[in-house]
Amino acid sequence: MSWRDLLYLVRRNLLRMKIRVAMTSIGVLIGTAAIILLVSLGAGLQRFALNDLGSIGELTEMTVFSASQFQGLGVDVQSSGESTVLNDETLRDLADLPGVVAVTPLLRASGELRVNRLTGFANIVGIEPRVIDDLGFEFQEGIGRLGQWQTFVGSRVNERLFNPQTGGRPDPPPELQGQTLQLILQKVDNDGRLVERTVRLRVVGVLAESGGEKDTSYYLSTNDVLDLQTWQRGQRPNLRTEGYDQALVKVASPQQVSAIEQSLVQRGLLAFSAQSTLRSLNQLFLIIQIVLGGIGGIALLVAGVGIANAMVMSIYERTREIGLMKAVGARNRDVMFVFLGEAGLIGTLGGFSGVLLGLGGGVVINFVAGAYLTALAAQEGSAGAEIPTLVYTPLWLMVFAVIFSTLIGVISGIYPALRATRLDPIEALRYE
Repeated sequence: MSWRDLLYLVRRNLLRMKIRVAMTSIGVLIGTAAIILLVSLGAGLQRFALNDLGSIGELTEMTVFSASQFQGLGVDVQSSGESTVLNDETLRDLADLPGVVAVTPLLRASGELRVNRLTGFANIVGIEPRVIDDLGFEFQEGIGRLGQWQTFVGSRVNERLFNPQTGGRPDPPPELQGQTLQLILQKVDNDGRLVERTVRLRVVGVLAESGGEKDTSYYLSTNDVLDLQTWQRGQRPNLRTEGYDQALVKVASPQQVSAIEQSLVQRGLLAFSAQSTLRSLNQLFLIIQIVLGGIGGIALLVAGVGIANAMVMSIYERTREIGLMKAVGARNRDVMFVFLGEAGLIGTLGGFSGVLLGLGGGVVINFVAGAYLTALAAQEGSAGAEIPTLVYTPLWLMVFAVIFSTLIGVISGIYPALRATRLDPIEALRYE
């Protein structure tokens, strides 16, 4: 029997029992749609989380801490020796590691910032001026050079300034490039009195928007920030014995981050990077998608049982037909291919319909969720904010769903097909 004849028989048989085929394929449709929706939901959440990874940091940067800072805090530190002090000598050793582009201590301070009649909170970060070019800062205005009491600022720091009398924010935000800012620091002296210190900062550059912490930070030289810390604490820290609180390590490529992290751990340091966070997120969402896909897969397996049951019932109804096929020369292989073809085509029809239903359901969920989040953003005064897509269906998932449902159909048809091939043609022709 030729392939054309086999396909003709499969098509004719399925058209002859339209209602049964439709009812059987509904189970496959529901299972496939469940897989599409659930896995797409996980993929959408993963996509949103990874797109927002810029708020964590650059993929080629890692923040380094001394492991001793986390002793007693429940942080598991694996190192080959004692904790390393994060001093200048250690930083020079880190700069010599293969793949490291730049190393700088990170000194932090905070205070009130004033410009004209506006005020705001200042998140101050101290870095080494000599490594600014190596750190890859991009500027929309000005230059990346830090002299004494000079600063370059993030692209959105001006949006955080407000009028203390009205509480409102200026529209548009003021241009800070070339401006002289007043940084107000406060502390309580030994007599319990509140003491203020005012420092004038000259803005020499404005960073391009990055979507992370850089957008809301003021960058000064490490010497300037060390001066501020000394004034606030009342004494200059001993950096040789105490070390810096943290440092920034810039790596040549994201592929080298993991190896350098391991090297830092062996030196008794802790390193946190967006790259490690990315790996953890991918592993987490992979598990979520497997679990969600497994739930839909169970529904599809149940549908496979329905296909097997329908094909077994079809054998009883078509016993004489099977006997006649064998009597006129059809081989057992031909009979098997007919039943496997029918079962596989039922799975394919259900899978394709399930993909369409899943895509339609995803569109509905995105529309409803988008309308709700838009209304919620409007109530909170964040109108115009980007609304994430909760359900995202990649092309591979649609192809996989159709192939998997077809495979389920074929597997479900194996037992009925084998049973049909075992029928004796003479007995089958006598069957009433």
